[in-house]
Amino acid sequence: MQAMVAVAPRLGLIAGEGELASCVARNASALGMEVVAISLAATLDPGVERSAARVYRVDLRDALSIMSILKQEGVTEAVMIGKVWRADGFGRRVGETVELVARDRRDRTDVEVLLAFAEKLEGAGITLISQLRYLGDAVPGGGVLGRLAPSSSQWEDVRFGLEIAMRVGEARIGQAVAVKGRAVVAVEAAEGTDAMVRRAGRLAPGCAVVKVAWPDQDERFDVPAVGPGTIEAMQEAKAKVLAVEAGRTIIVRKRDTIGLADEAGIAMVGVSRARGGDA
Repeated sequence: MQAMVAVAPRLGLIAGEGELASCVARNASALGMEVVAISLAATLDPGVERSAARVYRVDLRDALSIMSILKQEGVTEAVMIGKVWRADGFGRRVGETVELVARDRRDRTDVEVLLAFAEKLEGAGITLISQLRYLGDAVPGGGVLGRLAPSSSQWEDVRFGLEIAMRVGEARIGQAVAVKGRAVVAVEAAEGTDAMVRRAGRLAPGCAVVKVAWPDQDERFDVPAVGPGTIEAMQEAKAKVLAVEAGRTIIVRKRDTIGLADEAGIAMVGVSRARGGDA
């Protein structure tokens, strides 16, 4: 009687730019998953190549081919992570692809297109799962994350900032705020966190920055993240505290990011909305 060979479960990885895709590939592979990666990025992080069993490269204009590739590979669950540039330079065919994907959606915002794409995958028997599942310690817990802890007055700013950030998130305006002396200095909108931090620094050096997920955050895409660029912006702005929501945000290049914060004299903490800002 011929012995049966165990087949490793397969995970589809739809990868954009940046190191988070390689983090997912590495952690999933370490857990015994066979990773089938599909790169939508002009430059794929080399860590994906090292950890994935196979890598396919797909132009954004041919994004609908992702479904057939994953079905052919026997994939039933997939993670989509990393930056994908929906640039005008791609031309008319990108617009045609967006229309094919999102023809039944109310608009063509990134969120609506991604929701429509997730539905297309579901229709092909492929479930898009949380970005957080295979990110390991890139998703911070609560408490002080580096060598520096906030002062008592800075903790007051963090708690106040968390309350305001949650309200801003409920209004779908942004995911981060800067505060000082329990006063709002700046609110993130379309410009992004790093640009908001620089703007806050011109008004109130020494401020605290608080970043949270949407209250109804869809963890399949666009989970809020900070990284070395955020710390560089805070250093320029002379900001002193960075608080991120524990368990619901991502720290890109976590070791480097926290190391940069320590060197710059910036306290980094993970906070919980369930505890009103306490670690």
